[in-house]
Amino acid sequence: MESRQVEQAKKEAAAFITAYFEVGKNKDITNLSGFFAPSQYFSKFDESPPYTRQNSDDAFVYEQARFANISDYEYKIDDLRVDVVGFVAIATFYLDFKGVFVNDYSFEGSTVGGRTRVTMVLGKFGDDWKIVHHHASRFDDLKKAP
Repeated sequence: MESRQVEQAKKEAAAFITAYFEVGKNKDITNLSGFFAPSQYFSKFDESPPYTRQNSDDAFVYEQARFANISDYEYKIDDLRVDVVGFVAIATFYLDFKGVFVNDYSFEGSTVGGRTRVTMVLGKFGDDWKIVHHHASRFDDLKKAP
């Protein structure tokens, strides 16, 4: 891949990642499943329960619930690095987020937020990027985080 193509792929991957988090912010949840690669190519480990490896169907259900139940969601992608290897982009970054998690059954809300280390592996499927692997892990102590 030429350097011009690599730079274009990096820009596309970065825009894709931002679009993914914008889905949560804008509550455009019906488009969420379009970000995931087909189940046979997808895996996810998350910082929230369940802590088991998820396929794309599981991840869609949990992400849909998470984004649907958070209000005033704000995020910041910090120190994004995208490496492109052929038709794969490996993105690492820090995600700062906050919002109010609303329990619809009790009509109560609680403030949530934190700083998370994220790795997303994206694969090119035709002309579209899709998440192939997503791994998130929260910092135990924000004061020690870079």
